[in-house]
Amino acid sequence: MNVLMVGAGEYNVGFVPTAAGAAADKRCGVVAICLFDMRRRGMVGRILLADADGTRLPLARACMAEKIGAAYVGLDTTVECWPKDETAKFDPGAAVAAMDTLGAGDLVIVFTPDPTHFSIASAAIERGLHVLVAKPVVKVLQEHLLLEAAAASKGALCAVEYHKRWDPIYSDARERARKLGDFSFFNSMMTQRRVQLDTFAAWAGKSSDISYYLNSHHIDILCWMVEGVARPEQVTAAASFGVADAQLKRTGVEDTISLMCTVRAAASAAAAAPQPRLHLFE
Repeated sequence: MNVLMVGAGEYNVGFVPTAAGAAADKRCGVVAICLFDMRRRGMVGRILLADADGTRLPLARACMAEKIGAAYVGLDTTVECWPKDETAKFDPGAAVAAMDTLGAGDLVIVFTPDPTHFSIASAAIERGLHVLVAKPVVKVLQEHLLLEAAAASKGALCAVEYHKRWDPIYSDARERARKLGDFSFFNSMMTQRRVQLDTFAAWAGKSSDISYYLNSHHIDILCWMVEGVARPEQVTAAASFGVADAQLKRTGVEDTISLMCTVRAAASAAAAAPQPRLHLFE
């Protein structure tokens, strides 16, 4: 299949504008490097890249050539870009224009600000394209249901892109945990450096927060660990503020978000003996 990456940023291609004041947390990106290797092995065909800001595309291509092409000899980093003219400052229709060059059954991978996910995914599904979307797929339940119905009607896959499930550290922890017997407690913490606030200044505390960006990985790992034997039943959360608000000079940007999740064993798993509740602190 052919694959379109939407968003010329850190997770797709490893690019962070120098003006943001921070280096990429994922130096080589996550998506593009995998696609280049899959193309080398004959598993994908065309690889496309679309971004609303065309001036970012030359920088993104240079970033991939330096961090991926120069490091992995023989790995081709060429991509077809939209908008074609990198001098176009802003083109919100670039992703749709790129989709129109694809055929039903091709794939679109979306790593853009959260409020844009629904419209981009909807456009892809309408064209019979499969879609992987960065978490959260959407933030409103009604939009989630609309995407689900649209994908079913078109016979397309629409799913969240949880790359941590393929991270050996996470997958190994999951396999070990499932062999430990009945769970009663799971505790995890995920943090990032304060400098990352500069990278995400445009949307931090606005279109998304650290619970979506960080906590969601460990919530997913918990659900994956107890898959088939238990399910989340109740979630409570608390946040703290101060440091991020001062650094970004606005209010409403959480420094920390702590979650407690109660998980109850499924009836079939609890039939033999009472199962303890499981609590997650994130």
